[in-house]
Amino acid sequence: MYGFRMSDTLRDGIDDWREGQPDKPSRSEAIRRLVEEALKARQS
Repeated sequence: MYGFRMSDTLRDGIDDWREGQPDKPSRSEAIRRLVEEALKARQS
């Protein structure tokens, strides 16, 4: 488990993104998915 601080703006952006997902992931799951997407995009 990792803990970190984030700005209200970043938190709100993550929450907005996850609300738009069909399965409404938890905030933790949303962060995992977004990090995985960013890492995949970086490899391309």
